[in-house]
Amino acid sequence: MMDYSKIDAVIRELLAVHAGEKAPPEQFREGIQALGPEGGRLVETVVRMVRPRLGLEIGTSSGFSALCALRGALDGGFRLITVDHDRAKIEWARENFVRAGVQDRVEIVVDDALAAAEKLAGPFDYVLLDADKEQNLPLIKTLLPKLNPGAVVLTDNALTHQVQMRGFFEFVQSHHELASATYHTGHGIEVTVKLVPRITERVSPRDT
Repeated sequence: MMDYSKIDAVIRELLAVHAGEKAPPEQFREGIQALGPEGGRLVETVVRMVRPRLGLEIGTSSGFSALCALRGALDGGFRLITVDHDRAKIEWARENFVRAGVQDRVEIVVDDALAAAEKLAGPFDYVLLDADKEQNLPLIKTLLPKLNPGAVVLTDNALTHQVQMRGFFEFVQSHHELASATYHTGHGIEVTVKLVPRITERVSPRDT
């Protein structure tokens, strides 16, 4: 059973780092990338709504977004795979997961984002894309068959990196299996849902 007071304490600490009120570890003094408080609240809210069993996060950073996702998993059955190629960030995140008491809920993968996405089987109910923005398009194309119907994909920096993500926007906003919209939260977050297939067979009068 997760101890939410421990998760909350680490989330507060990381928010203080994000706000410049607390210094990060020495190797990150030049700054870190994170969703920020508004993005964190959206992550937690989406996880509460979707109630996923398995999630995937591309871009671990400090572990903040993973902790927000786990904070939203009220039944404790949620498991998250988080991927990053930066070993320094991975070690910082690992320490934060241990302090929050969620290390048994998180699987850490040290790999290139696209390579990891190709290897992982899924199926996923929740995905966060928050790494190299130019990889978002090949990532969503790779992950789409591995998403359960009703799965939600959150993609950060939808407002700050519009040029790099143009092809990604065109894909998710026009694909027949997806519904997608940009939310003006934090750096901007694209919220994409894999649609549940509709039953299109017509009922025969003999069946009524």
